[in-house]
Amino acid sequence: MMRRFYGIPYPGTFMLDPSHRVTARFFEAAYQERSTVSSIAVRLGDAIPGVPDRAANRIATDHLEALAWATDDVVAPGNRLSFVVDVTLKTGMHVYAPGDHGYQVIRLRLTAPDFLRSHEVTYPPSATYHFAPLNEKVAVYEEPFRLVQDVTIPMRRDITALASEPGATLRVEGVLEYQACDHEICYLPEEVSLSWELAWRPLVRS
Repeated sequence: MMRRFYGIPYPGTFMLDPSHRVTARFFEAAYQERSTVSSIAVRLGDAIPGVPDRAANRIATDHLEALAWATDDVVAPGNRLSFVVDVTLKTGMHVYAPGDHGYQVIRLRLTAPDFLRSHEVTYPPSATYHFAPLNEKVAVYEEPFRLVQDVTIPMRRDITALASEPGATLRVEGVLEYQACDHEICYLPEEVSLSWELAWRPLVRS
């Protein structure tokens, strides 16, 4: 029996260099979903100039400074976008990268709305920190680095209805979790609350 969506092409994006050679390609798992251009640029390692104020959170703690921002400030159902955290550590500090240890790994965790579908966080390569008193070696970040959390807004009737309401916005909430240490002290794990206010772009069906 023929499936309902048989024959509908799935979307793909090809990136070309000035010589028209394909340098990267991105395909989606569902035909209704699309990666935004800005999120593709971030996945390729490009900076996004002119980050909108309402899509950015500036963070300053005793251990680090960070800019947490969204690649897009206007979104639609079916969009895959990125939430990015650019982290600069205070002098002498380090935070923990994924690895075989019991410390709190730094991560961005989105908590609302519950319909967002989160993808695996992209972490940069880490360094190895050797704590001589315990002869302990762990994966850490000591230099400026970037975390990228991709999310997809599902294409559902209730979500498209929200997007169609005049003046409606999408409020995304999350926390930045980390544990910082210097060469003498490991500080208690921290959570920094974050929020973004994004505008909806209603779907055009005509």
